Amino acid sequence: MSRYSNVLLVEDDPITIMVCDRIIKMSDFAQNVVSCENGKYAIDHIKRIIDEGKQFPEIIFLDINMPVMNGWDFLEEFEALKDMISPMPRIFILSSTVDPEDYKRAKSFTAVDNFISKPLSKEFLDDIK
Repeated sequence: MSRYSNVLLVEDDPITIMVCDRIIKMSDFAQNVVSCENGKYAIDHIKRIIDEGKQFPEIIFLDINMPVMNGWDFLEEFEALKDMISPMPRIFILSSTVDPEDYKRAKSFTAVDNFISKPLSKEFLDDIK
């Protein structure tokens, strides 16, 4: 049985999406994985969940560098919606960045649980409690 029902993956790279989806499902981490290729699509998805009264994802894996709306812009929009979201998903930034400023910036968002270096691994999923 999966630990989580729903995971939202916000990522623009099709190969990374495929790898993450496979690792999440093979490790029995979540039953459902929804992928959005940029932050705008993810915000639109979350707004639909709010409007339709559906279950929010328990976990969001968020890339930083994406077209249309990047991860930072997503987090700002997400923060504005926080009062309408319950229960609050845990957000993990999933990025290949090595810039210390990105790590520092991530900590400035209360919704961000942790920063994960790509690629996502079964070992990291096992550590999420």
